[in-house]
Amino acid sequence: MRSLFAAVLLFAALGIGLSAQPVIRTTNGVLNAASYAQQGMPNSAIAQGSIFTVFGTGLGPAVLQEYSSFPVSSMLGGTTVNVAANGTTVQAPMIFTTATQVAAIMPSTTPVGNATVSVTYENATSGTYPIQVVASSFGTFAVNEQGNGTGIITNADGDVFLADSAALPGDSATIWGTGIGPLPYSDADMPKATNLTNIPVKLYVGGQLVSTSYQGPSTCCAGVNQIVFKVPAGVTGCSVPVEVSINNVVSPTTTMPIGSDSSRVCSDPNGIPSSILQALLSKPSFNLGTVSLSRTTATLLNTSTDTGSAVFFNIKPLEFAGATSFQKAAIGSCIVNSISESAETTVFSGFTGLDAGPFIDVNGPGGTQELAPLAGITGVYASTNGTTPFLTPGAYTASGTGGTGGAAVGPFSVDMTVANPITWTNEASIGTVDRASGVTVTWTGGAPGTYATISGTSFLIGSSLLITTFTCQAPIAQGTFTVGPDVLLQLPASTSVAGIGLATLSVGNNEPYVEFTATGLDYGFAQSSVSISASVTYQ
Repeated sequence: MRSLFAAVLLFAALGIGLSAQPVIRTTNGVLNAASYAQQGMPNSAIAQGSIFTVFGTGLGPAVLQEYSSFPVSSMLGGTTVNVAANGTTVQAPMIFTTATQVAAIMPSTTPVGNATVSVTYENATSGTYPIQVVASSFGTFAVNEQGNGTGIITNADGDVFLADSAALPGDSATIWGTGIGPLPYSDADMPKATNLTNIPVKLYVGGQLVSTSYQGPSTCCAGVNQIVFKVPAGVTGCSVPVEVSINNVVSPTTTMPIGSDSSRVCSDPNGIPSSILQALLSKPSFNLGTVSLSRTTATLLNTSTDTGSAVFFNIKPLEFAGATSFQKAAIGSCIVNSISESAETTVFSGFTGLDAGPFIDVNGPGGTQELAPLAGITGVYASTNGTTPFLTPGAYTASGTGGTGGAAVGPFSVDMTVANPITWTNEASIGTVDRASGVTVTWTGGAPGTYATISGTSFLIGSSLLITTFTCQAPIAQGTFTVGPDVLLQLPASTSVAGIGLATLSVGNNEPYVEFTATGLDYGFAQSSVSISASVTYQ
């Protein structure tokens, strides 16, 4: 099992020329090694006993070195990591070292509060980097090695649950991560099975509070934690959110697939059918095409923003499992994602774009709108119509350019419907949202058999822009949905610019998928949505 998590931790370590002195990068220089929760987020502090990663240059040798025996040494490949807190400096047990990244364990005895990290390599020491040390702040390892998307959540045999090998209710499942909290023995020693029942772990699966049978160190690997639980009944889907909350610090969302009716191929009623998904995942890679039309009406400004997009790409099954761009929360639950301009990846990493022509036509009651290629990214087309109305309710047709298509994707045509917006009945009563208490929204309207989307966004403005968004799905007939603290506590508190609040809460309606075919595609689908957005304050 150790090799799996060595692969997770030791990702893409790049050999570069060494600088004379180690330098820790100025933004997001020290992060939880599993979650990569970005600097300034509510879950970005480093927990006692957790693995953390330091990013920079000249931090270690050009060739990767990792620990291989116990006790774990505080020096590896000429690198040491120093933590100074409350007047005391300690050296952290080393997990791996490279020129651009090193990973170490925050000693369980490190005082909580303000601290600094520095790296010494071959007798040269970096400047100090400020961090916050807390008792607990959990992060789940992920398939995409970025702390989001499908989590490293395994069955009794140690295999990761994936879309075509989904969990079933009643299965034993194990979450692999780091940051539960301090150990009662040295972090450098060989880990011992120790159920840390004194730590108030709350596990949420699909929004449900689930009891754990074990929460403590993994016996395989230094600094790695396990949380063992039974998969609950009552929630299914390909992207069931999983969060770990300790003392109101909630881990970034990862997901797991949960099947139904004894089928280990996951499915979503508003997603790709399970039979098609199974066929796609049986291929070494597959080609997908999507078209999306959406209208968002901001009630404060009484304006509507119309957006159209189309994406055509090739992707491998494992990369598809780790992608967040096309994930939808399982019905009755929410997914939280953060995008930072300084993040380790981009939205489209892992995708190979497919040329579908010079533009995509969208024809509707207001005429024709072109979706133009996004500069520098093959296969991505977009158009934002600003406040000029285009997506009025009615029938639309999206089609490839002039019926000729492109070099990789042939011509296509798909009929879509843009619906009337639903009525957000308690919008006026929601202004300030207490993240620790949750928020309930209510609505009326919407076509029978469709789904409501409840979403919100909070911006963190610092050395870089960080956008955190939650998206929830619920049956339209339900008429009400509560976004819980397991979701909202992942958002940063609201900020404002020139007195204008930047946070939003939205309620909308999604139409079902409409399938389309084209030469060069294994599967194509289109969807439209209409939503109402209000400014709120998350506190």
